[in-house]
Formats: sequence, structure tokens, C-alpha cells
Amino acid sequence: MSSLDLPEPPSTEASHLRRRSASAPRLASFTLALKTVTPILGGGPVARSPELPSVDIIRVPTVRGHLRFWWRALYGHAYVARGAVGAEELALRERQLWGGMGRARSAADDATARAWRSQVEVRVTAVQPAGADTGKIDLGAPPAYALWPARNGKDEADVPRWKPGLRFNLEVTAPEGDAMAQVRNAVRAWILFGGYGSRGRRGCGSVCLEPSAPDIAQWLPASADRASLRRLFGDVPLFAPELAEHPCDMPLLRGAHLLRGDANTRQRDGEKAWLAALGWLRDFRQGTQPTSSGSADLLGVARSPGEGKRAGRSNWPEADKIRRFARPSRQSRRAGNAYPEVHAPRPQHSATPAWPRAGFGLPIVFHFQQKQREGGDYQPKEPDDVQLQWERQVGNRWEPMDRLASPLIVKALPLADGRFEPIALWLERGTPSGGQVVMTQFKEADPRTRVPFARAFRAQDDQPLFKSLQRADNLRDAFFLWLKETRKAQEA
Repeated sequence: MSSLDLPEPPSTEASHLRRRSASAPRLASFTLALKTVTPILGGGPVARSPELPSVDIIRVPTVRGHLRFWWRALYGHAYVARGAVGAEELALRERQLWGGMGRARSAADDATARAWRSQVEVRVTAVQPAGADTGKIDLGAPPAYALWPARNGKDEADVPRWKPGLRFNLEVTAPEGDAMAQVRNAVRAWILFGGYGSRGRRGCGSVCLEPSAPDIAQWLPASADRASLRRLFGDVPLFAPELAEHPCDMPLLRGAHLLRGDANTRQRDGEKAWLAALGWLRDFRQGTQPTSSGSADLLGVARSPGEGKRAGRSNWPEADKIRRFARPSRQSRRAGNAYPEVHAPRPQHSATPAWPRAGFGLPIVFHFQQKQREGGDYQPKEPDDVQLQWERQVGNRWEPMDRLASPLIVKALPLADGRFEPIALWLERGTPSGGQVVMTQFKEADPRTRVPFARAFRAQDDQPLFKSLQRADNLRDAFFLWLKETRKAQEA
């Protein structure tokens, strides 16, 4: 697929809009009755609002933003191999279909900067809100692994969420032909792999069709296997890693890796399927128990067992490496090590910077336990005010970057028979060009800790205590190998 066959879109000039009915392509439309199966976090015009909206509960701009993302994930592969030229062409094609304003490449170039009216009309109707969840988020409960960003202080209410079960109709109109086919695929991908609001990559805001939909088999697969999913999307290349020789910064479905649960993990309850998929990631990052008698020696565990509600020590390398690099905390009573001797860095984790969990997205904020089990503070204190971020070199200086979204999606995928399968989808995406992972403390980057993304997974002189990190060359392969060998998931 070398280009997208889109009809010439109408311009925003008033003279053209007046004759739109005579010159514009024929339009087609469809309506889907949707409901949410997992909590909605965010999605409104104000981030972390203390109140849920009473009107405009499902916002059209938010839905359009999700659809544009999945349109790029489906069709961006046709342009990425052509570098900057391809990226500009893709951006233009996106504006032609979905609307937007470009930036001129030169004073004589007004085509790139032209404003395009969207050819896609999206309407949300018949919204039936579910109940509001205004309670405190229990960190010991399974949903907290996705919902923790909504937490506030102990004496402050957490950000409210919509409970599962919110219903609405999605009405979409677009030009007939290839444009409508692309729009339908974008909606289909959003339903299958995305969600409404924030934390969609951790399964929040997942939607599905009402089971009574007469054409449900056109939108949902019979199974979460690759063959069934490919049939839904026609000739769009999906889940073909062999085609992704040179991944770019843009997340794509072309070379994505997909794992799913087995037949025993299918659920009528979408929330249970979501918690199963979310639990895969939680156990890989924080699990303390081997899944079988023989897996402890082979795979290890992510965290040593704790006592009561107190977590044990992590077997990932980041905490030990932070202790090696960190300065004494501001509250420390003496200079020297930025850790108590009982938590001295273990020799298996060297002083060579490596930050494997950066592959799950950045920034990562670290909170070290400062209280001893028997009471009182550790002396010296543990590291304080530490994050992992990423930077890009601009000229002679390093420029801190805001955020890097996770390429991993864990969620409940809806099936045509009304059931759900837990899935783990790792989107095709390269690491940011020229980017490096870096540790910051007290909001200052430590240059000793910088490491290119390509070398951030494991230091050559490390012997990871979490043995799953020894058996792969990148985080995706380590996670998926762990899922398969623990028999939690299988190739789709």
C-alpha cells in the first residue's frame, strides 16, 4: 500500500462550503450502540477534575482523538519508510480526512499550511451514565494497578471515575468508498484495542458493542487470534513483525506482537478479563510468587516476598542502580551514601546505567520506603525525589522531554459472542531518535546515568536477580517469553 486513496476533501472557504452539496462525494454513515466494560478515568476537558461532568459525558473531541490515533496506527506504515517526506505526506493525508491546520514548509508553500475541514462527522447520542465511583482507591485491590494515577493525598478525595456500564450511541458519517473503509477500521481498532479517556493502554475505558447488535460479526472477531482479527481489517497488514525492519517513533499495528489468554480465560464479564490481563503486567513487574514449582529457578520473581502490607525488595535493577548514583536526600543528617547499609546495592546490579522498565513508558517516579520495619527512619535515608525521564540532544545541550507512552496495551478484547479475552498487545514502535534515558534527582538530570534506549534494557556486567531479564535482549521479548513460559498467555 503506497498511498491512501482519499477523495479530494472540501476546503474551509465559505464559497466552497456553499456548493458542498453539489460537489462533495456521496456520504455514508453508521451507528453503533456501545457500552463501557471497565472504569473510565479522565476524558473530560479538565485533567484530574474533582467532579465528573453532568453534560458532554462522552466528548466528541476525545473520541475523535482516539480515532485519529488508531487511523495512524493502521495506515501510517505506508509512509514511514520515506522518512521526513513520508511523515509530511502522512500528516497531510490525516488532515485531509480528519481535518486540521498544517504548517507551511516555506513562504511559497500554502498547500501544506492549508486548513482542511474534516470529512468525518462524529456524533455521540443517547448517553446513559453509569454510577460514579468517588471512593478512595485501595492500592491492594487489582484495579489499582491501572487506576493509581487518580489517587490523591490521604486527606483528599481521589479523582472520581465512571463505573463500567456507561452506554452511548456513536454516529459516524464519512464519504463512501475508501475513506469510509478507513474510518470503519479506525473505529473497529479503537473498540478492540483502545478505550475512552486516559489509561487506555492499561485497559481503562474499554468499550464493546451491545450484544444485540445485528452486524456484530462485522465489528468483533469470533476469537482473539490473528487470523480472525486480520479478516476484520481486510488488506491492512497487522501483527506481522517481519515487515517491521526499521520501526519509527509512530506506534503501528503492522508489526505489533499480540498474545492472548487461552480458552479458559474467556469471560462473560469484561471487567474480569481486564483484571486478568492487568494482572499479567503486575505480576511481571511486582510478583513475589513463582507460578509453578520449577519456574523459580528458571524465571525468578520480580520482588522478594514482603511482610504483611509491607512490600519486599525489588529484584529489578533500577532501585539498586539509583542507590549507586543518588545523592544523599535533602533530609539526610549526614553526607555519604544515599541508602541505609541494610539496603546496600547488590553486586549483581552494577554501577553501569541500565533502566529496563523505561521500555514500559516514561517518566517513572520512584518512592523508596523511608521507615524501618521496627519504627523510625532509616539512617542514612533512602534516595528521595528520583525519576527516570528521557532527554534528546539539541545542539550542545540535553533537552528534557515530557512523556513517552507505553507501547504495551493490556486489556479485555470483546468477542462477537459477548465474551472477552485478555490480551497483551505490543505496538510496533522504535525508540525516539537520539533519545536517552536518564535519572533525575531533585529535578536535575545526572549525566552519569544517561544511556541510549538501545542499551537501556540490561548492562553487560549485570547478572539480573530477576532471571527473566537474562533470557531476552529487550523488554518486549522478556515479558512475552515470561507470559508464555508461565502459561498465562499464548501467541494469538
